[in-house]
Amino acid sequence: MATNGDGGGFWSRSKRVLPKRPELTVDTVKRAIEQGFAAGKYEVYPTKLVGADLVIKKSGWSGIAVKIKQDNDKTTLLYNPMSPSAGVRMLGMGLIPLLIIYHKSWKHMIREFQEFLDRTPMFQK
Repeated sequence: MATNGDGGGFWSRSKRVLPKRPELTVDTVKRAIEQGFAAGKYEVYPTKLVGADLVIKKSGWSGIAVKIKQDNDKTTLLYNPMSPSAGVRMLGMGLIPLLIIYHKSWKHMIREFQEFLDRTPMFQK
């Protein structure tokens, strides 16, 4: 389980606040996720979606959006569950499908991602 106060929940983004780390760019974070988390299970790619730099895709229904925010004194990774498929987001999302996906897939995927952050040195406080 996350040990760095990642927070988050059904309606909010989780976050990992780190000391200033300018070396954490979209490319370096993508590479770290591909090597240590995705490892053939998930597709990782940059995105132009508002509020996200990377998408970790399990399926059209299940994924994680990751935003890397560089401030003057800190670096913050913001992440939340999402549906990578535009079609699913537009046509298939309602309260009932969201609840089902959250408990069947997103919750486990977020927990797994938090455990990856906990054990990866570049994401430690």
